[in-house]
Amino acid sequence: MLTHDRWKFDAGGIPQFSFLLATAQDVNEPHVDDDEVLLLRVEGTSPLSLERDLHAVREESLRTALSNNQDPSPSAVLDAELDPFTKNRVSFTGVRCKILGTFYEDDVDGQKVLEFGADVDNFYATSTYRVLKPIGDGLATIASYLKPTGRPVERVRIGAVRYSATRRRAKAAKQADAAVEVNIRDFIGNKTALLGMTRMGKSNTAKIIIARTFVVSERQRAAGGHPIGHLIFDPQGEYANPNVQDDTEIAAIGADHVRIFKFGADGTQPHVKPLNINFFSENQIDAVQGLISDTLSGDESGYVKDFAGMSYADVPGDRSATTHAQRARLVLYGALMRAGFAVPTNFRARINISAAFQQKIVAELGRNPFVQVGNSANFVAVAAADVENVVDKIVELRDAGDADASNFAKDVRWKSVEPIFTTRSGNRSVRGWRNLNPLRSFHSPATQNDPAIEIYEELLRGRIVIVDLHVGAEAVTKALSESITRRLLSKQTEVFTSGQEPPHIQVMLEEAHNLFSSDRYKDDLDVWVKLAKEASKLNLGMTYATQEVSGVAHQVKANTANWVVAHLNNTTEVRELAKFYDFGAFSDAIIASEDRGYVRLKTLSSPYIVPVQIDRYDIALVNEARAAAGDPPLTLNGTAL
Repeated sequence: MLTHDRWKFDAGGIPQFSFLLATAQDVNEPHVDDDEVLLLRVEGTSPLSLERDLHAVREESLRTALSNNQDPSPSAVLDAELDPFTKNRVSFTGVRCKILGTFYEDDVDGQKVLEFGADVDNFYATSTYRVLKPIGDGLATIASYLKPTGRPVERVRIGAVRYSATRRRAKAAKQADAAVEVNIRDFIGNKTALLGMTRMGKSNTAKIIIARTFVVSERQRAAGGHPIGHLIFDPQGEYANPNVQDDTEIAAIGADHVRIFKFGADGTQPHVKPLNINFFSENQIDAVQGLISDTLSGDESGYVKDFAGMSYADVPGDRSATTHAQRARLVLYGALMRAGFAVPTNFRARINISAAFQQKIVAELGRNPFVQVGNSANFVAVAAADVENVVDKIVELRDAGDADASNFAKDVRWKSVEPIFTTRSGNRSVRGWRNLNPLRSFHSPATQNDPAIEIYEELLRGRIVIVDLHVGAEAVTKALSESITRRLLSKQTEVFTSGQEPPHIQVMLEEAHNLFSSDRYKDDLDVWVKLAKEASKLNLGMTYATQEVSGVAHQVKANTANWVVAHLNNTTEVRELAKFYDFGAFSDAIIASEDRGYVRLKTLSSPYIVPVQIDRYDIALVNEARAAAGDPPLTLNGTAL
């Protein structure tokens, strides 16, 4: 493209990555030569055909000025001897542009619509084209253009066009606020990557997406549709708590709509729930087994595999399975007590044990530890104080050859738990209950329900669930996150395999390079790998954030629909990013520009990358979300914020 310094000044400058429009039609005449418009993106400068001659003219004029002028300062010398014609000639410059595609009008159902093709189906002599710089509404239309995808469209503003880190000229020309809108439904049910260094605005972008998705969810609910749940794993506590960057938080949307699960919750706030599980609760036994299995996984003893492969929950309609599950839980409770787990008040373990065997244990202990709890004398409960003693006596009687004890402890479930209690597996010693010591911080005797189940139920109600992990040991928070995700996948799979449509749930993950590395992606049993592979068919949208693009498995990135790329500080990460779309064109700028919230955006519905300054998540957006839910705005001294 050929341009002139004066034209560039009048247009408010032509920064790198500017969108330009090239058209063969005469914009000053009523008739139309051709209604196609080429969309260009400025890549850099380009030499003109007479560039060497112009350089020679400049050089010669400067030599002459320096030789003839007593004052060698630039203000006195520069262009001093150039005649007006030559000065005009040397003010022309060339701009190198990439053709992104073609805008044109098409008739759809009798209406004119703007279409875009990512190529060119005709071209004219270069002198035929006129090049224009779009601004204002025209630029907003280009930056917010959505290609037809067959998906519902719900436009929301996410920021403004920003071509460069330096914005002085754009602001002076009042060209710094051309709105960028996206189809928020592009993010629902799809993978979204938030890439960039720490404190570059990834979390701010995530909060905007979450709040906008919540608005869509509430509108669907109001129309009689299914709401959308949102699960946020929050390792830094920045989604659950206010911070100086936003002066607000996701939780400000309202206690009726946001649930926070955290360690140490004491029940004083109804929307803040305990993240701990109760290891002595029958309805949380699956979560307990999962955590213990993960802890024991480093032990190669055969009983570990047996323990991990069994179910210790009651089985409705199967009396035998329920009986053996209860007996195995009795041993497990004994192991937990030996490991120092706090026992809930008035705790009792239920078991089915023959009256004759009861009498043998009573005789051995010298007291009766059993309390009948059913119509049959065989259905009894054992108080917490007697659990360890009862299990010890059963093991002793069995080892002594007692038939009743052998029959009582014959099931594989009992045999897989017993080594944890006794620290003996066959003829060798094992750590057994000592391996459970690190799990005490997971336990709360006051928790009534499995948090993973409660979280899923909250998601089905369309609530935003924040799992606040910033308090707690890393091993604990890691295991709990995996337990919650495993339960989420299990429940969604149950719905999917029953022939129904799983509910839409969005999952937000930080530090994705630790979850989706190439090595981990080879393990189909890894819960995060299963989430990445199965999310789409299970209607699980996944937003993942990381500063290490190369640390995320290629397969995950290849199936990512939406890309939000902020500043990255090294060429390794940028080279990896350049493998996708044409992010390579922005490589130098991504490394050089460290402005917070300045990103390159590519969404499922947008046909090209748009440089954007992301809006700030603030009270106004919180109140928009609250309004969608029918709640009043947040106020300060009676004034709406």
